[in-house]
Amino acid sequence: MRRKTIVIGTFDYQVFEHLYTKLSGSYFDVRFVQRGVKILLEILDNDVDLLILDLDLAGVLGIEILPVIRRLRPRLPVILITDDMNTRIRKMAAELGITYQAYKPISAAETEAIVSATERLMERKTYEYAEV
Repeated sequence: MRRKTIVIGTFDYQVFEHLYTKLSGSYFDVRFVQRGVKILLEILDNDVDLLILDLDLAGVLGIEILPVIRRLRPRLPVILITDDMNTRIRKMAAELGITYQAYKPISAAETEAIVSATERLMERKTYEYAEV
């Protein structure tokens, strides 16, 4: 069975480090990307199974590239990380099919919630592939 590829898109290295520590291993290939354009290239060039997207990116806001990501990969699960809890962001995230939304600063409990959501999503994806 191939390892699942997870792209973590964030400008905040601490966010990446917290998640990488918990997610890297035999099941997941975890990639760190800091720029919005590089995230789009990862999605175009590779078989990405999950995107963990922080709205804090270099060059462009994560929320601005979400519509492009949805056009490229409409069914790609996306976990959104933000420190902005305003209604506009939550509404846009819901409209764009965000699978799970987490908030910064990333606490140990929030990291565990993201890891649990990731594991559930990857199990579901494995099941979907088995049915095909």
